[in-house]
Amino acid sequence: MRNSIKYIFILALFNILLLGCSKKEEKDYQLQLSLLKTEARKLEARQANQEKNILKAKVRKLEARLANQEKNILKAKVRKLEARLVEARLANQEKNYLRNLSLVDKKFISENALDVIITEKNETIEELEIFKSRKNIAQSNIEKTKIYAPISGTVEKQIPSIGDFLKIGDPVFQIINNKKLRAHIPFPEKLARKLKSGIPIKLKTPTSESEIIVNIAELKPQLMSDSRSIDIIADIEGQLDWQPGASVKGTVIFSTREGVAVPEQSVVLRPAGQVVYIVNKDKVEQRKVIIGINQDGIIEILSGLEENEVVALDGAGYLTDQTLINISAP
Repeated sequence: MRNSIKYIFILALFNILLLGCSKKEEKDYQLQLSLLKTEARKLEARQANQEKNILKAKVRKLEARLANQEKNILKAKVRKLEARLVEARLANQEKNYLRNLSLVDKKFISENALDVIITEKNETIEELEIFKSRKNIAQSNIEKTKIYAPISGTVEKQIPSIGDFLKIGDPVFQIINNKKLRAHIPFPEKLARKLKSGIPIKLKTPTSESEIIVNIAELKPQLMSDSRSIDIIADIEGQLDWQPGASVKGTVIFSTREGVAVPEQSVVLRPAGQVVYIVNKDKVEQRKVIIGINQDGIIEILSGLEENEVVALDGAGYLTDQTLINISAP
């Protein structure tokens, strides 16, 4: 009985110690968590303060530049006004000179008085030239703050940020204009001997339903190191539905010839060879043909088929010679 009481007492004491340890650890965790939260708030405050200071600095720079630009504009206006005042004074002196010149001829005033008027007039002329030069300098400073685009188009991207310093030659805006585009089409290096400037090339892009044929403008003298291909350049003008940056498929036209061609579904392989089925009223006639090149789903017929003959298209592979057919309206 005493042993059991001791065990119970020891177990109870052990549980109390465990509870005490767990409460102490919990307090430590809460204290650490509180310290971490405090540090995080301090860090966020410092970052916010730094960003605020950076933003304030940019705003001050921008305000200074705007103030400088407004100051230049005000200077130009002042110079123009000064030049006008001097011009008005010169015009008045010119009238006074002519009036006094007639008085000298009549001996009403002395020639010395006229010399003074001439001197004042010459001084005003020189003063006017100075003010005109100052006005031109002020106007030139204003013009230097303006940016003129060499072409018309849509602004795609502004490259510098507000407050950045620029020098002559720095790019400022990226302008998109699809009135005149340039296509770069890579071709295998084995065609380098055949490709030349002036050869026609057919171009097609996913952004437009139209195909155009232009001449090759130029070839890059060096092969592309990554693909071992030759870069063909073709200029595209007047295609407003073609988009800059889109992909382009190019087909070089080395030679052209006229002939008969049919869709590739109309040509069927039979034991006799390549055949087509000519529609003759309600029957079809099997005819052997010799085919040429196959391009974009169209097969060239070198012999065996005449122009304007009607051939079977859909279901031609299920037909035989002299098979009865029923043509349904489309």
